[in-house]
Amino acid sequence: MNHVERVQVALARGRPDRVPAGEFELEPGLVAALLGREGPAGFAEEVAARDLLGMDLLAVTPQTPLKEEGNDCYQDIWGRRLRRQRGLTTVQAPAIPSLQEAASYRLPDANAFDLRSLRRWREETDFFVFAFVDGPFQGTNKLFDFTDFLLAVAGREGAISDLAAAVVDFNLELARLCVQAGAHGLLIGDDIAYERGTYIHPGLWREIFLPLLRRQVEAIKAMGVPVLYHSDGNLRAVLPDLAALPLDGIQCLEPAAGMDIGAIKKECGGRLCLMGNFDLDLLASGTPETITAAVEQLLLAAAPGGGYIFSTSSGILSADLPPRNVLALYRAVAEYGAY
Repeated sequence: MNHVERVQVALARGRPDRVPAGEFELEPGLVAALLGREGPAGFAEEVAARDLLGMDLLAVTPQTPLKEEGNDCYQDIWGRRLRRQRGLTTVQAPAIPSLQEAASYRLPDANAFDLRSLRRWREETDFFVFAFVDGPFQGTNKLFDFTDFLLAVAGREGAISDLAAAVVDFNLELARLCVQAGAHGLLIGDDIAYERGTYIHPGLWREIFLPLLRRQVEAIKAMGVPVLYHSDGNLRAVLPDLAALPLDGIQCLEPAAGMDIGAIKKECGGRLCLMGNFDLDLLASGTPETITAAVEQLLLAAAPGGGYIFSTSSGILSADLPPRNVLALYRAVAEYGAY
């Protein structure tokens, strides 16, 4: 099987020749370290690093230029004021400063997003390429101060529901453009939870955001591509709701948040492909031996019968991870992931 076929079979809850594996993003510093090189790592180097690790997939986030404002500050296409210092990006001012301004806010034009990277990965490599779009919860909350957003949701403010519906319209237009550009599948990023549960009451999420998420998923499925859903945190309270959507799979399954992949496999494995669950903290602080043992145990729980894709829970490997641990991680997947 090639990379695309392997991922497609797993997304359909089938059993390919081996467990598909991959991370959505590799930071350039890690790419260079894995290859034993110094200096900047570009497209060719990332392809080589993914081949070295035996990955099958990646995800591309459509990008737009940032407008420089001085003092390390920038404005993004959403209207947020950002600051970059020491490799960290923080939001200095939200796109929508107050709920009263939500009705007049206008979302950006999806055609302004740069899809050249997506096209290049599709045309010049044989990896399965996901395109990243927001979900209704994440796509709306990122426009506000998060506390203000949560208070407005709790108050069932109509402006939030109206804006979230417009966000879904935007998400669908961007998804359509990504499919036209060659994306094999869509990844909906929609962080609705933290380690103890959902950010808002599950009933409130079902009332306001679940119908919008269903509309987004159904419309993307109508485009003829698989859809994967990502959220950090403990999703146990809403997992049956997610499993009832026409999603192909769910990614993250954060072990530190109590997401027991063996139990989830028994509960939802027939309806959802599961992806993720390897502890990023262990990858950062463990030894090659402890990492190898953890991979073996994870695959014993998640791989039988198919419908599983290996990745860390985050799907992003940062430059500060020990290269030898990352190599050990993927060597263990190659060793224990064959059916």
